[in-house]
Amino acid sequence: MNLDEMQHAWNDPANNIGTQQQQQLAERFTLQMRRRRRFQIAWLVNTFVALSAITVLALWSIGTYRTDAAREWALFPLLAVPWTFAVVFLRRFLRANRGSGNGELSVLETLGQALESNRRTQSNLRLVGLLYVISVPILVLTMRQLQAVGKVSDRELASMSLFFGATLGISALVVAVRYFLRVRPQQEQLSTLIAELSSR
Repeated sequence: MNLDEMQHAWNDPANNIGTQQQQQLAERFTLQMRRRRRFQIAWLVNTFVALSAITVLALWSIGTYRTDAAREWALFPLLAVPWTFAVVFLRRFLRANRGSGNGELSVLETLGQALESNRRTQSNLRLVGLLYVISVPILVLTMRQLQAVGKVSDRELASMSLFFGATLGISALVVAVRYFLRVRPQQEQLSTLIAELSSR
């Protein structure tokens, strides 16, 4: 949804938005929120499938004595942290979509829902940033333990550190760019539109 176009429409000197045009704007916002929900569902499904596969593989490795749980215990917090965050994201998604009806909404109500969705997105992005902060030291500890038990050489440890460091750095940059250059400005535009519409 192009919020600049909407803001221009609200600020038009004629200030004459017909019922049909208002309905079209509301439908566009509703469609945008539905697309966002579908993306969240796909993301949650992929996350839980991936975490389940990794967890099964880790338990199999412990069960077949390929992994010494006493000396490689960092594996447990390394799995527990993403599982915890995944459950938090799932609960937030279910709570946000509980009781969401398909009834017709006014433009103001639709903008309000879009603003609330934007705020949830900001909160989720901050949680992702926290996940990175917590995961980095656990990941470093895990790699050190792999080296200590002879599964990783010094050269392999350096390569792993470079790979995971670059991956996490790029991921964090993408999250920061989305947060500061897309989501936050969108919140400001929505808040402005709602304030202007409410005052008329």
